[in-house]
Amino acid sequence: MATRDSSQVIIRIMHDIKALDSNVRLIAQQLKLIKRNERILARNLLALSKKLNTLREELGSGSSVDESKIQELQDQILHMREDLMKIQEDVDYLKRQLQKTLTSEDIAELKYIVETINPLEFVTYKQVGELVEKKLREMGIIR
Repeated sequence: MATRDSSQVIIRIMHDIKALDSNVRLIAQQLKLIKRNERILARNLLALSKKLNTLREELGSGSSVDESKIQELQDQILHMREDLMKIQEDVDYLKRQLQKTLTSEDIAELKYIVETINPLEFVTYKQVGELVEKKLREMGIIR
């Protein structure tokens, strides 16, 4: 009976360790994707800023530039800045989540502890009580 309970505990622990490892890997992938998107948005923001500066220079030099184009570029830049801020918030959130999760070293340490201690060799308080009671009955001390 102790073996069955202990093996179920080990199975649950190993399952939890695998789930935590999967969560850590998933968060790491999400973080890479967010960083990639942030770089893309930053490049787009720079390109739009250059376009806006070019249009302003053309306006300053007396060329006719459609004000709606400038406004459109300003709106796009504003939208991209908002997107960058959202990405930064997501990165910060993922960093906080990663700090809450176990690292692969923690998981390896837990696995080592479980394998070293080998809970299958331990008994519960109830089992010890039953064994002591059985032995006392055999010795005739209790009925």
